[in-house]
Amino acid sequence: MSDSNSPRGAGTGTLAPPRRRRPQATVRPPVARPQPAPAPQRAGPRQPGRERVADRAAQRAAHRMPFFLLLCGLLGGALVSTLVISTTLAAGSFEITKLQQSNDALARQRQQLEEQVAAAQSAQVIERRAYQLGMRPAGIMRFINLKTGEISTDAGSGAGPAIQVPGYTP
Repeated sequence: MSDSNSPRGAGTGTLAPPRRRRPQATVRPPVARPQPAPAPQRAGPRQPGRERVADRAAQRAAHRMPFFLLLCGLLGGALVSTLVISTTLAAGSFEITKLQQSNDALARQRQQLEEQVAAAQSAQVIERRAYQLGMRPAGIMRFINLKTGEISTDAGSGAGPAIQVPGYTP
């Protein structure tokens, strides 16, 4: 049960010599030495004037931030609109190509149909088709005179040009 203020070894049964105290050093006043001119500080504690400049710079940066965000938004919008326009133009280009191919196919089909119509209008095709339908060519043309009841032909009578029948051309 030793006291913290008691000398060393107290309470152990042996007496230790008391501690010697060091003499305290006297405080001397500082010697005035010439100070060199302060160099501009780049790092370290800030001077009061620099804090104001830094605050102003921070305020300017804070005022520039919305402008920067506006520019980023405009650039992003321009990129998106460019993408939409190019996609729309590409889709239109594919549609134009498809319609041109369809137009070419229809032009070929029209040309084939015009060739078929031209071929169907020839005299040989018309005669063959009429024969298939049961029409036969008339051998000798005969005419009935309704006043007299006579049947006459234009063969050998010499009256061919004199007979005026509508729709008949010898």
